[in-house]
Amino acid sequence: MTCSGTLPQMRLPARFVERSRERLGQAAAAALAKHRRGRLRRRVAAALANHPRGRLAQTVARALAKHRRERLGQAVAFALVLLLAGGTAAALALLPSDGAGTAAEGGSRAGEAPSRFAVGQLVAQRPKPRRGGPAYYRRTTSKHVPASARSGFMPLYREAARTFAVSWRLLASIHRQETAFSTAPSTYHGLNAFGCCAGPMQFNVTNGPPSTWELYRHSYRRGDRPRRYPHRTRKHPSIYDDFDAIMAAGALLRDSGASESLDGGSWSAAYAYYGHDLFGIEYASQVMARARGWERDGFCLNCAVDESLVAEYDDAYGVDARRVLLADERREEQEKKRKKRARAEARRKRERAEARKKAERAQTKRKEPRRSSPRRPARPEPKKPQPEAAPNPEPSTTTTPPTATEAPPPSSPPPASCTGLKKLLGCGG
Repeated sequence: MTCSGTLPQMRLPARFVERSRERLGQAAAAALAKHRRGRLRRRVAAALANHPRGRLAQTVARALAKHRRERLGQAVAFALVLLLAGGTAAALALLPSDGAGTAAEGGSRAGEAPSRFAVGQLVAQRPKPRRGGPAYYRRTTSKHVPASARSGFMPLYREAARTFAVSWRLLASIHRQETAFSTAPSTYHGLNAFGCCAGPMQFNVTNGPPSTWELYRHSYRRGDRPRRYPHRTRKHPSIYDDFDAIMAAGALLRDSGASESLDGGSWSAAYAYYGHDLFGIEYASQVMARARGWERDGFCLNCAVDESLVAEYDDAYGVDARRVLLADERREEQEKKRKKRARAEARRKRERAEARKKAERAQTKRKEPRRSSPRRPARPEPKKPQPEAAPNPEPSTTTTPPTATEAPPPSSPPPASCTGLKKLLGCGG
């Protein structure tokens, strides 16, 4: 059994395939989640996106051979074993469904459910990094480009300009600014050094869903594809295909306000192409100045940008955009400060309310009378039994003379003796 040619088709039990899919998904997700460096994930995503399914195993194996992560290697090795043992129908079900665009575009083909543990989903869930700054674009725009690029890309610029009514010089200038006419190292695989964009025109694939590439990837259907051009992929749309990427860039510029002339609308479109920030203003002025220089002096692959034209575009459009941007930033900063003050005031109110309630509880506790602790009642003494009294006899009608032992009845008190005055008044008589 060899890996070349058509892979053998074997029938596997449905339960085995289901359990294998779950096991591989959990292992790959855990390995990718613990891998803190985005380079490996981008490399694997690019490998899955840039190659057809027939060479998927070899491509992933070569991508993983450059790294020494044991857990991820084991997870993908398990997928390769299933690929060789069970055929494409069983093993490829464990991997992202759209091998040509899922990882780079963050989506799946129409009619197919996206894989739960797709590498493209893990890439899209990362924080959205910023694009390159001045140093990155200085290196890109100063890179020497071979003269063959002119004949290879000119038909693509012309077709996009004809289809979407934009300036072909603007498209070529953006192509030069982004990837130096597709000569940058990461043009045809993976994401750029900042982990957000891919392809010759550096479309953003992490700002979705839907991402910028997902919105414009089908623009190639509006034009006629040349028979030959520098990098043509086998499946379309592909973010790494020069024609697909340049046509999508033309549609994006058209929707952003660009036209066939290099005016304020084209400057605004170039400003929106990069993103609305301070360096985006400088980016737009450089792109427009290069295109304007080509219009004045002729198309030149390696000519430097005329700084006077850059200053002209900056004075005409960049100053106002910078003023608006700074005003928006100040407004956002003031809004943040206002919300921060509101949260602090609400926190102080809560603290004052809690302190007031605590003081009221303490005052109420002081006013309450002190209650003595209940004493245990003394055990009652047991009652002694009382002797039963004899019943009273019935009174008899006959009287019996008192016996000698009975006491005589009490006699009346003797009268008081009469003295002299009382005798006169007749006490004795």
